[in-house]
Order: sequence, then structure tokens, then C-alpha cells
Amino acid sequence: MKSILRLLARVENALGWLAALAMIMMMIVVFCDVLMRYIFHSPLSWAYDLISLYLVAAVFYFSLSAAYSEGAHVNVDILQQSFPNAGIRLSEIVTTAVGTLIFALITWFGALKTIESFVEKDVLSGAISWPTWPANALVPLGCGLLTLRLALHFVGHIIDLATGSTLIPLSIGHHGDKERFE
Repeated sequence: MKSILRLLARVENALGWLAALAMIMMMIVVFCDVLMRYIFHSPLSWAYDLISLYLVAAVFYFSLSAAYSEGAHVNVDILQQSFPNAGIRLSEIVTTAVGTLIFALITWFGALKTIESFVEKDVLSGAISWPTWPANALVPLGCGLLTLRLALHFVGHIIDLATGSTLIPLSIGHHGDKERFE
């Protein structure tokens, strides 16, 4: 299990670098567009489409699973603070099971949409006919990775609850011992 989690972390790290690259590309394109618009009075007609269709989606979906694994997502843990560790594990089992189901459905329907847009040769109308399937493919890629992460956490929390081990650290306690929200 730990080797699978390490491999998944490497994939998330690689996608994190791709997300950073997409962010850098966004900054370069915006800078060039502003430069062309205000100095040469000739903006880049394709900049908005490239950024909104591909780059923003890449930043979001490439970092989705890593954000979850690092606890960087929104986490309402007010009730969990009063739970014993076993109660926290049980709540994590429930939330990872629900999350796995939801993101598996998003992955499935996103994959269907990607295949459909590829087969139909869907394009975005504009200055450049951008194909939509690469942007659509980001959804099942990012959500599929998160589904795998959630499924592994689900299994890990069950093993941890049954054996008392710590395959998956509890996310409660990021606030420190002295800080409590009530």
C-alpha cells in the first residue's frame, strides 16, 4: 500500500510541475498580450481562448489530487475535533467513500465527453478553431487521479481503524494543540 501511495505521490508531483508550467505559460501569454495590445495596438486574438480553454483547466485539474493529499482543500473539521481517533477514522471512511463515488462518476462522464468531442471533432469557434477534446481530457485525468487517491485513503483508513496502524495520517490537528474552533 505504501509503495502505491509513493507512486501516486510521484505522479501528483509530476502533474504539479505541469500545472506550474501551465501557470508560467499563462503569465507569459498575458504579458505578451498586454505588450502587444498597449504598445503595438495589436493584441493576441488567441490568448483568451488558450488561457481559458487549456491553461486554467490544466492548473486546476493537474493539482487537484495533490491538493487533497496535502490537506490543502477545504476541510470542515469542527465536529471532528471532539471525536476520538476511531471516530475521526470512521468519518474519514465515510467522506472518502462518498468522494470516491462522486469523483468516479465525474471521471466516467468526463471520459465519455472527451471521447465524444474527439470523435465529433468539436472545436471552439474563434480566431483559431481550438479542439475541445484536450481540455475535456483534463477532467477525467485530474478527477481520475483524485478518485484513485480517495479510494486508497478509504482502504488505508479501514486498515488503520482495524489494525491501529497509521498508513494514512489523520488530517485533524493541522491547527495545532492550542488552536481550536468552536
